[in-house]
Amino acid sequence: MTIDEIKEFLKKNNLKVTPVRLQVLKVLLESDIALSHSDISIKLADGNIDKVTLYRTLNNFHEKGIIHKVATEDRNWLYAILIEDESKPEPDHSHAHFVCDDCDKIFCFPLSTATNESVRSIKQGFLVKEQEIRLHGLCPSCQS
Repeated sequence: MTIDEIKEFLKKNNLKVTPVRLQVLKVLLESDIALSHSDISIKLADGNIDKVTLYRTLNNFHEKGIIHKVATEDRNWLYAILIEDESKPEPDHSHAHFVCDDCDKIFCFPLSTATNESVRSIKQGFLVKEQEIRLHGLCPSCQS
């Protein structure tokens, strides 16, 4: 995604285009794994972004449904862009997280429609609003 496309994306989501938002969104778009606040801070081009501004930016993105938060085993948060499916205009909030048991990186994996529907209709009388499926194993890098 180019900077101009990121600007348009922010405008489409009713967010003011700021240098911090552009940088944070670019970092998240370029990552294939969920990143911690610290990871994002390190990757930002401008090291002068304070922690509070970064947290507010991440929270704004989360509230707008642009990113999601993933809880780690040690109760920290990781952030990732929501998976977009070309057949749907909106990002897919229903996906699995693959946790590498060796390097602890977390990857987002889409769920098939069949899997997604079976989880949502798990038992009569229950309404699933949000789901979290965790898969554990070794990522390709750690298998080498």
